[in-house]
Amino acid sequence: MKSPQHMLVVVGARPQFIKAAALHRAILKDVSWRATWLHTGQHHDEALSAQFFRELDLPEPEVRLNPHAANRETRLGDMMGGVREAIRDYAPDWVLVFGDTDSTLAGAWAASAERVPLIHVEAGLRSHDWSMPEEINRVLTDRLSSVLVCPTDAAARHLLAEGIADRATPGVPPSPTAPLVIRTGDVMHDNAVHFGQAWPEVGRGQGRVLLTLHRPSNVDDADRAMAWLHAVTDWLDGRGLEAVFPVHPRTEQSLDRVWPNWRRALGSSKLEVVGPMGYVELLAAVAAAPVVLTDSGGVQKEAYSLGTPCVVLRATTEWVEQLERGQSALAGEPTLLSDQADRMMTKGRCEVDELYGDGRAAEHLLTLLNGQIGMKS
Repeated sequence: MKSPQHMLVVVGARPQFIKAAALHRAILKDVSWRATWLHTGQHHDEALSAQFFRELDLPEPEVRLNPHAANRETRLGDMMGGVREAIRDYAPDWVLVFGDTDSTLAGAWAASAERVPLIHVEAGLRSHDWSMPEEINRVLTDRLSSVLVCPTDAAARHLLAEGIADRATPGVPPSPTAPLVIRTGDVMHDNAVHFGQAWPEVGRGQGRVLLTLHRPSNVDDADRAMAWLHAVTDWLDGRGLEAVFPVHPRTEQSLDRVWPNWRRALGSSKLEVVGPMGYVELLAAVAAAPVVLTDSGGVQKEAYSLGTPCVVLRATTEWVEQLERGQSALAGEPTLLSDQADRMMTKGRCEVDELYGDGRAAEHLLTLLNGQIGMKS
């Protein structure tokens, strides 16, 4: 009897918990795979970690790291060492990472150091903005990967332009020099489809605007964060709209340093500040919003999956197809927000097609891997 393939699944930040839920559901259906779960500790507080594991019914991680939080370099090094030790302890056949966070890069480096083939889910995404740590993480992880799982055709084209093509031979384990490049759809879309069935189309878009703001380029400079908030509140006041703002800990800390009364100041506006939302609660807010204002790639995708127009508070985005379809628009500076938000508001609900697949990307991933490598005896 053949034993299942064993993967070490590395997660550490909110988007990865969400993506991992789709993979977990797929593994439960496929006896040819088993998983060991590792939490890097990148997001360790209750609001950004534990509640997602409960809400998404994820298994308790067998490995939990506790990296130093003094600075990014120390934290990243601790995570790299911790993942490497876990690989030695659990001897997986594969290491799987998601997305573009420091946890992603830590898992990729550790897999390469231990010579274990790496599966990168969300390979090939490019913003072409090298000032973003996420862009560097993405490119380095793709270079180290044996299996590159592309959510869209554009992602596969990006890889091809960089010389990364599908060179795998059936029955032969793929490697960074002979990788397997596959197009599956997007696992985050899987979850939006799975959980979004709870909300009928009637009533969507009838609630409050949703704002999320957390990227270092937007919030680490408190003056810039305040400029975004002033632009949003001015736009809301001018249009007679209300919005909800689940504040990220990073944003909260930045504002607290220079604007101690920011909550009270915003309390007199039409922008309600709330704590971080759980995944399903945030999805419901996306579905109810007439427009989403966000600098999060994940929330941008969720808006697409639920048919909600979106203004991306950045000058670039990895999800360029949403721009091409007119569902998203870029506002790289606070001064651009009002015009772009007005434009997207006039569009109304957006059509949802199969840009990100049929809602079964995680299942397709396991099926394609089985066809390439089979099960070990």
